[in-house]
Amino acid sequence: MGTRRGGGAVFGSRLLAMGSAALVLVALAAHVTTGGEPSHPHNWFTAVVYCLLGERIVAHARRNAVGWLVLAMGVCGAVAVGAAAAPHEPWAAWIGTWSWWPTYSLLPVVLLLFPTGRPPTRRWWPAVAVAAAGVVLPVVGVGWAAWSEPVAFWQQVFGGTARRGVAVVLAWTGFTAFAVALAVAVLSLVVRWFREDGVRRRVLGWAVVGAVLGIPTLALELVSGGAWLAAAMAFPVALVVVITVHDLYDIELIIHRTLLYGLLGALLIGAYTAVVLVTTTSVPTAANALATLVVVVALAPLHALLRRALDRWLFGDRCDPYRALVELGRTLAHPRRPHEVLPAIAASVGEALKLPYVAVRLDGADCRAPDEYGCSRGWEQHEVDLRHSGQRIGVLVAEARGGGERLGSRELGLLDDLAGQAAPAVHSVRLALALRHADARFELKRREDLHRISYDLHDMICPGVVGVQKQVSVVLRTMDGSDEKARRRLGEAVADLETLTGTVRRVARDVQALDLRSGLVNALRGLADRLDGEVAVHVVPRGDLDDVPFPVLRAAYLVISEALTNVVRHAEASECRIDVVRTGTGLEIAVTDDGRGLAPNPVPGIGLESMKERCQDLGGDFTVDCGAPGTRVTARIPFTRG
Repeated sequence: MGTRRGGGAVFGSRLLAMGSAALVLVALAAHVTTGGEPSHPHNWFTAVVYCLLGERIVAHARRNAVGWLVLAMGVCGAVAVGAAAAPHEPWAAWIGTWSWWPTYSLLPVVLLLFPTGRPPTRRWWPAVAVAAAGVVLPVVGVGWAAWSEPVAFWQQVFGGTARRGVAVVLAWTGFTAFAVALAVAVLSLVVRWFREDGVRRRVLGWAVVGAVLGIPTLALELVSGGAWLAAAMAFPVALVVVITVHDLYDIELIIHRTLLYGLLGALLIGAYTAVVLVTTTSVPTAANALATLVVVVALAPLHALLRRALDRWLFGDRCDPYRALVELGRTLAHPRRPHEVLPAIAASVGEALKLPYVAVRLDGADCRAPDEYGCSRGWEQHEVDLRHSGQRIGVLVAEARGGGERLGSRELGLLDDLAGQAAPAVHSVRLALALRHADARFELKRREDLHRISYDLHDMICPGVVGVQKQVSVVLRTMDGSDEKARRRLGEAVADLETLTGTVRRVARDVQALDLRSGLVNALRGLADRLDGEVAVHVVPRGDLDDVPFPVLRAAYLVISEALTNVVRHAEASECRIDVVRTGTGLEIAVTDDGRGLAPNPVPGIGLESMKERCQDLGGDFTVDCGAPGTRVTARIPFTRG
């Protein structure tokens, strides 16, 4: 997608960058073979660094003028370098008189438009126009004045014998506009830095630092010719820092790649040049040829070794698929819960190929949001089917490393192999999700049944029992005292019916509490109120308990209810504290009493075993410890079953 949209702009920027590289290489070859005075080092540095930065910015932000301006600075530096390689050619000397100026004068324009490619408001457009005049007028004036005698033009200027006229006026007007625009550009950065906040403020802060460090050295270079390296490096270094720290223009990986490959090339070229200079004499000999051959043979394996190391650093294991498959196998061999498997697969694939974004998406009715690694930046994505027993069960999504880039055939083949290895694990996750959905449907049905049973007990059975009790009471009151035995039995029946009514109401409340429609905390407080007079119960909740899964809530309530029953029956306690804490992964429950504590070598009863089984069924754990004094029952129930 990124290649089709704006492909002409990307192609044009790359063509300009390649043309500049060709000029630099031709100039380098000319100076090595014929000698002569090369162009100023500032032009060489600008040609290499600014072309690389500009081309990459254009590739990732095609409509941003900053990239094109930075590229233009690099191209002008390359033109100046190429022109200096043919100083005796009038046309080359004429180009060399003015082509270096945009490498300096375009900087105020860049600063005014940084980082969005547009001035902050319309009021800054006049400043951009002044900065543009500082670029164009000196080029026109110097080019006009140097047209007749380009070879000796600058000697005449520095010697004071150059002609004066309209061309000189244009040039000096442009130089003045450049100075004014440079000051206004710095003022613009400072003003925007004060007004912005967040990431934009930090980005502008680095630009201010680069301008503050670069402008004095730039003035020193233009006046005396010194400090050229600091002047040339200030802005690109600040730009690289902004890109790598704040991910400006989304080209962090590209900048790393460019710098690393440039460092590799410089290292090899420097080593080759140093060895050749040491071993070569003014008159070539057989020893010189042999030494050159040895250098080439020795550097070839070093080059291959460095390239492999660099390729692994930037592109992962695309050249070593066995390593990638082994690492994914180790990842899948590690015991994991179902919700951890898909993110682990995505992370393993992303790290193996150094991809910015990888996702695993499931198909079918049980599909959900994809499990992701990294962050998508809208670049081209490749999808690989995940298949098990010939059936597609999902898709593995891998995003390219940069805008306008695609994954190569080796990488796509490796993705197919990784998808084939991951498919069985993905199928297992689908089965676990299906089981979980079945559990959820079962729990919903159980809740409906509990609600119906509670309704039947409270609204039908209990009124019926109360009605029978009332009828028996009426019969008892109307009987005469002749049959004392019958009266006694009817009185016992009334008492039994009253007890049965209380039992039915208690069971109805317990069933309603199991439904937990009022929430876990309210259910526990209702349980505590029913124990009032036997033991003082304090419920202490912590964290949001509203969206806890129902199976966890029900298990927590049953565990706490059974623990309180044990406290009432066996602990001889006066107080009991219930702590319910929501953590990032589940519920932690603690029931602590001040009773007599555990007996020596206690034998777990049915109640303790049932509490332990409820926790373990949901992937949790359960412990009983001695308190100080009393007993502490602790349960940890995760939200997701392992």
